[in-house]
Amino acid sequence: MPIEGEDRTEPEKDARQIRIDASVDLPPGSEFHLTLRYRPDQKSAYRTTEVNIAGADVPVKKHLAFNLDRLPSAAHWYDQILRLIKTLSLRFDSSLWLFVGALLVYYLLRLIHLADFPIFFFTDEAVHTMLAYDLVKSGFVGLSGEFLPTFFKSGSTFNAGFPVYLQVLPVVLGIRSVFTTRFISASVTLLAAAGIGLIYEKIYNNRRGWLAVLVLSIIPAWFYHSRTAFETVEAVSFYTIFLLGYIRYRNGEFRWLYVSLVSAAMAFYSYSPARVVMAVMAVLLLISDARFHWENRKQLWKPFLLGLLLALPYFRFLYLHPGENQHHLEMLDSYWISPNPLIWKLGEFGKAYLAGLNPFYWFLPNEIDLSRHIMKNMGHLGWYFLPFFIGGLLISIKKLKNTNYRVMLFALLAAPTGAAVAAIGITRGMFMVIPAAFFITIGIDYCIDWLNRKIKIKWSLDLIVFTVLVLINFIFLDNVLTNGPVWFPSYGMEGMQYGGVQAFSRIKEILKEDPSTPIVFSPDWANGTDVLARFHMGDPVPIELASLNAYIEQYRPFKENTIFVMPPDDFNKVINSGKFEPMNVIDVINYPDGSPGFIFAHLKYIPSIKEVFEKEKSNRAMLSAAQIKINGWDAKVAYSRLDMGNIENLFDNNPATLIRSETANPLVLEVNFSHPQSIQSVIFRIGGSATQFSVYAQSENSDTPDVYRLSVRDIPKIRQVELPLKSKGMYTRMRFEVRTIFDGEPAHVHLWDLGFK
Repeated sequence: MPIEGEDRTEPEKDARQIRIDASVDLPPGSEFHLTLRYRPDQKSAYRTTEVNIAGADVPVKKHLAFNLDRLPSAAHWYDQILRLIKTLSLRFDSSLWLFVGALLVYYLLRLIHLADFPIFFFTDEAVHTMLAYDLVKSGFVGLSGEFLPTFFKSGSTFNAGFPVYLQVLPVVLGIRSVFTTRFISASVTLLAAAGIGLIYEKIYNNRRGWLAVLVLSIIPAWFYHSRTAFETVEAVSFYTIFLLGYIRYRNGEFRWLYVSLVSAAMAFYSYSPARVVMAVMAVLLLISDARFHWENRKQLWKPFLLGLLLALPYFRFLYLHPGENQHHLEMLDSYWISPNPLIWKLGEFGKAYLAGLNPFYWFLPNEIDLSRHIMKNMGHLGWYFLPFFIGGLLISIKKLKNTNYRVMLFALLAAPTGAAVAAIGITRGMFMVIPAAFFITIGIDYCIDWLNRKIKIKWSLDLIVFTVLVLINFIFLDNVLTNGPVWFPSYGMEGMQYGGVQAFSRIKEILKEDPSTPIVFSPDWANGTDVLARFHMGDPVPIELASLNAYIEQYRPFKENTIFVMPPDDFNKVINSGKFEPMNVIDVINYPDGSPGFIFAHLKYIPSIKEVFEKEKSNRAMLSAAQIKINGWDAKVAYSRLDMGNIENLFDNNPATLIRSETANPLVLEVNFSHPQSIQSVIFRIGGSATQFSVYAQSENSDTPDVYRLSVRDIPKIRQVELPLKSKGMYTRMRFEVRTIFDGEPAHVHLWDLGFK
């Protein structure tokens, strides 16, 4: 601004200025007028500033100063950026910036198109959100009246835990979407990424934690599942922080033991296999570092009390739900609940455990896991990482005396134990990913150092490797987003279980146009469709979930404007049944490969449908007859019509053969022995459905049969059920009725064997 003269507009805040100084000698009574015309830069318009000065009665000298605007040039901005980078690089080590950059890349690869890949949204993801919704609605009170329940019932077992609480915040905020549910889980996995990086820096190379982060990011099993809301990745993330905390504690940073204990508890309460892994790790670390713990025993009483406090929710759960762990093992069909001797069970555990350590399972493509849990042709840990894993493992074994390496080797050995309780599978064995990432990174780091020695470059080589791995990460993402949806052609129940988001979205559009439209949605394309319906449609669910079999196998009237939504299998059943007029298809949602996925259609029974069903009902009551041998004795049998197996299969004591009723429920079997039989009990081999057995046993000297009944609950395995006969008499005629409790009629009833004792 000029010292004297006319004011002018203040310069812009982001502009620089040029100062011009001038002196003027004014004779007595003179006037001075100065006009300055200038441009801040070559592209700007001219600006003008003026000064008017009047002289005095005597000669005077005036000093003028002008601050003229000048817009910064591109070179100026470039200089400023370089100066900032230089300042920051002096303040922070370059490895820190690479570490932060690696975490950002990791997080981006989880969030980009998060709702689109994996292409399914599974019931095991939705259930945590819905359980959180129910928890908030109940005032944070569980089924048994306990405040802040330890575990939540999902299906028939209490197998949902801490991840439910992670979903409470979006529930309270009223946000429910596939992205939000997965976002919470993907954000938690940042703990695993940061944890493995910090572990690596602490143990092997304090300048390349970023390398471990980027390696973990493109391990196929982790990349895939860390984009879901499966509790396994959340448990593994907490487990990683447990390892980090323990390693820090073991290196003299005592306060990290509290972090380790809290993280261990969070992993323990997140996923049932984690309980086994945590228990095994606790034993290994307690024994391995017993001397260190004893030397620090005076400081351990506080962590010990914290551990007891963290265990209280589990003790409360065991008190409120006795026998639940047994039931959980039954649902897993674990060998631990079989009547076989302990030595046999230990042998089964050993086989399952060794399968979980098999490098071929981890690094090569396999068909053990379902298609919706694998990345095609990559292997769970990535076949391309195998040489680095072997190298890193050998380096670590050589340093076995170092407690830090021992911890990671123990983590490797403990990883399959949770899965080995039942059978190896990637979700149960996900704990392998963390030690594997550690050893793989050591192998890669060793190669980088070898290159450093050869070409005498240090920081710039790290930057090159960082850049290459970032590019690989994004190429990896592009590949799965582009090709992943068509990796596997099976999109139904046995495959990807795709289409819930798309189908429910279309249903909501239909109901928005006319809320009174009746809609029947077949649930036969995915597990837990009732949970998915609640997630997408809200409570109460405004549609009916019913298999098309219910309309094909019995007469069920429906309104003319009812819209049936069915997968291809049900669509074909409707056509092949011959019970419906040609359907009116109103919409089709295609699978990613372009084939029809969900068909929206109006159905109408044929005019003679009632007569058709009456005839079928009469046929179901009719029994087939045969002459067979049972335990070497001739017998006449009458039985419900079968659509699978021969009646001889029922008495061959072969668990690989079975019979199945065509439509009858109960399945009826009548046996007339040629000679009286001494029978003390009847043994059935059945499937997992809840089943009721009725036995009518008639002795040779009685006109009235003895009646025996027994019911068993559902357990997902083939099992033997024994029904004792109290009278233990000589029987000539017996009638058996086997009914699946939760199925009506018509239905299929499976029976593997029928034996006598």
